[in-house]
Amino acid sequence: MIPTPILPPVISLDHLTKLFVTDEVETHALEDVSLEIARGEYVSISGPSGCGKSTLLSILGLLDSPTTGSYSLNGRENKVCSPI
Repeated sequence: MIPTPILPPVISLDHLTKLFVTDEVETHALEDVSLEIARGEYVSISGPSGCGKSTLLSILGLLDSPTTGSYSLNGRENKVCSPI
């Protein structure tokens, strides 16, 4: 029997947080989010308005970066590029 190779998760989030700061208030959009999604898995993100769904998707799509934590795609850590 041939051993099946162990593949890294397609998406791996490790202790992500996202904090939005203004002069008046700090908003914790995401707090200590950890998640692994394997190849072939289907995932649904649901929750009430204002719970961080769009913020999470923006980070996954590399449109925004987490305040803390790490995000890996196919085993490679991702960083958001700075605007020119």
